[in-house]
Amino acid sequence: MLDDQLEPVLEIVTTLARKAAEGGYIFRGETQCYPEVSSSLYRELPDFLRGQVEAVQEARLLEAIRFTAERHEFEILTELQHYGGKTNLIDFTADCFIALFFACDGNHSQDGRVILLERTAVIDDYIHEPSRPVNRVIAQKSVFVRPPEGFVEPDDTVVISAQLKAPLLSYLRRCHGIAAETIYNDLHGYIRYAAIHQEAFANFNSAQALMESGDYQGAIGGFNQVLALNPQLIEAHNGRGEAYGDLGELDLAITDFDYAIALDPDYAVGYGNRGVTYVLKGELDRAIQDFGQAIDLNPQDVLSYSNRGVACLRKGEYDRAIQDFTSAIDQSPNYAEAYCYRGEAWLHLGEWENARADLLTALDFEYDVADSFLNDYASVAAFEQQHGLGVPPDIAEMLGG
Repeated sequence: MLDDQLEPVLEIVTTLARKAAEGGYIFRGETQCYPEVSSSLYRELPDFLRGQVEAVQEARLLEAIRFTAERHEFEILTELQHYGGKTNLIDFTADCFIALFFACDGNHSQDGRVILLERTAVIDDYIHEPSRPVNRVIAQKSVFVRPPEGFVEPDDTVVISAQLKAPLLSYLRRCHGIAAETIYNDLHGYIRYAAIHQEAFANFNSAQALMESGDYQGAIGGFNQVLALNPQLIEAHNGRGEAYGDLGELDLAITDFDYAIALDPDYAVGYGNRGVTYVLKGELDRAIQDFGQAIDLNPQDVLSYSNRGVACLRKGEYDRAIQDFTSAIDQSPNYAEAYCYRGEAWLHLGEWENARADLLTALDFEYDVADSFLNDYASVAAFEQQHGLGVPPDIAEMLGG
């Protein structure tokens, strides 16, 4: 989060926290400032029918009841709401920060808002809480308001400026554990989330295709479009970081990996990719730290073991490098590159038989990879001989020396 964003973010958070501490409020987040706080059914109806919103809902209930074993009217309505049907229920939440998430999660070029509704005696008559809530309703601490007129007048409103939506979402994830995967935590929630961000997902798939074709500049443009629509899509930051890395724009790559990790501190892929970038920059200690974090989060991360081995190899920590390459090989016994690098580490230690065995194994598993590797390291033999390390002739020949 940028320093100039921190103060207004904390101001919004503090305002909502104080209101929540007062008690007696329920909250609703909207990604733009609509003319009214109204139900989806009310908004769907033509003007001349809006005064009859409850009558229209009753007629729909009579139709819907034929398709369910449920007989309690409110439970049918919440089920309809759950599956995306139009009802005269308005979603609120008992949690101000969940409302803040909904205010920020979408329409990133427009201001959003958090609606505060005080639970007066009149409003309490309109409020319903489901008796058998589904996972998503529980996660969202949902409260449903069923106003006879189809809309309610808010008691207070906190406007969320468009430029603060992304940093607020980042804050909510880091400090409160509120994110898409916790809010939309069932299959129907995922479908709803995908519908909200369907354009972003479509652009993401296109950007990924450009990456796979080698058009890294085009991929960056695609990821830019994705992040304009959904700045919190971790995979888009990671993808753009990879594209920047492939183009040699290492600082820009690290910025994207930083952002992905800030959004989800348990994002192992982000640590692994940032570690690779630090290796390319020559910042080996930071690389080793990132690979270690990736491995802690995913002990089966073969690539991070191998990459940490490479960083240790470049630092001259050959024993430590061998341990990491061995861990990679233990998990992936046909991993030719790990054998190549471990062979190089053995060379530096003068362990000729171990070096020979690893390099020959690599040639057996993946000849082209190993042959290319040996050609790249032809100068290693000359270097070792120059420094009097006594590379045996057959090893020197294998290395092209």
